[in-house]
Order: sequence, then structure tokens, then C-alpha cells
Amino acid sequence: MTEKNTEQVQPTEMESTSTHSAAELTDEAKGEGPLPEQLSEEAASAPEVDVNALLETVARLEAELAEARQQCADITEKSQRLAAEFQNSRRRQERQLAEEMERTSAYIIRRLLPVLDDFDLALAHAPAGDETWNAWVEGIRQIRRKLYAVLEEEGLVPIPTDGAFDPSLHEAISSAPSEAVESGHIIETLRAGYTLKGRVLRPALVRVAM
Repeated sequence: MTEKNTEQVQPTEMESTSTHSAAELTDEAKGEGPLPEQLSEEAASAPEVDVNALLETVARLEAELAEARQQCADITEKSQRLAAEFQNSRRRQERQLAEEMERTSAYIIRRLLPVLDDFDLALAHAPAGDETWNAWVEGIRQIRRKLYAVLEEEGLVPIPTDGAFDPSLHEAISSAPSEAVESGHIIETLRAGYTLKGRVLRPALVRVAM
């Protein structure tokens, strides 16, 4: 009887141990997290956030950003102003250079006009001669044409003297009565006048009908 009872008790203890293990496994299998009390304790132990300090930091960063944007705008405006000043300065220098070149060109051409006058005077009074002489005169005429072509390329234009007297273009040396020419009109050209690029370089010397 005793041995039988012992054999019957052993299975009961094993079953009890198995029951406890199964219960523990069941609890673990449920995956239950920390209890609300534990969460409250963790939240209480977390560092407190200073809202005012955060707001001050945000305000400071916004002010720094606004200042940086203003500095960027100032730099952009200054760069644009400097670029505009540079363009204006370059245009002014180019204009001054062009004006100086025009003055220099006018000065040189004005000094060449007496040479052109000498050619015209010589050709106008060149007497007729033999073939050799005529060839020489024609050579002088060709030289005069080449000189005038160069001056013409620079903007030299002769002043017309076949109409009414114009004090802005002509200079009257004398006047005389004329039956063929209307009063106030040019009778004779004594010296050719020229304009250079639309400006009077030298007025024409003329005789005017009374």
C-alpha cells in the first residue's frame, strides 16, 4: 500500500509544476508591457521642458534669420548699385573716348583742308600742255581724289554753294549786283567749305548777290 501511494503522489507534483510553468508561459506570451503606474513614474522622472526658454530661442533664431536676410538684401542692393555705377562709368568713358577721337579727327582733317585747297587751286589753273604734261596733271588729280576719299570716309562732306546764302554754312566775303542770280543767293565760291559728321568744320567763303 505504501509503495502504491508513493507512485500516485509523484504524478501529482509533476502536474503542479507543469501547471505553474504553463501559467508563466501564458503570461509571457501575452506580451503585456509595463503597468500604467510604471509609465507614470517614468514620466515623472523625465526632465521638464522649459517652454519659455524654447520660445526665447525661437524668437532669437527668427531675429538672426531676419538680420541675415536683411544683410543679404543689403549686399544684393550694393552689388546692383556697383554694377550700375560700373556700367555708367564704362559708358561715360566710352563716350569721352569717342568725343576725344572726334576732336582729334576734326583737328587733323582741318589741317589737311589747306592741302586740299592747294590741289584744287593748282588743278583749276593748270594750263593745257602736251601729252606728258597732261599725264602729270592727271596724276595730281588722282592724288587729290585719293586724299579726298580718305577724308570722305572720316565723314567730310562739302557744303553746297549753289543756292541761297546761309549764315550757318557760308561766310560772305563780298556782295555784288547780279542780273543772273537772285538777291541773297550765292554768286561765286571763293573757298570750299566742309562739314564733318554733320558739324560745320569750315564755312564756305562766298560772294553774294545784292
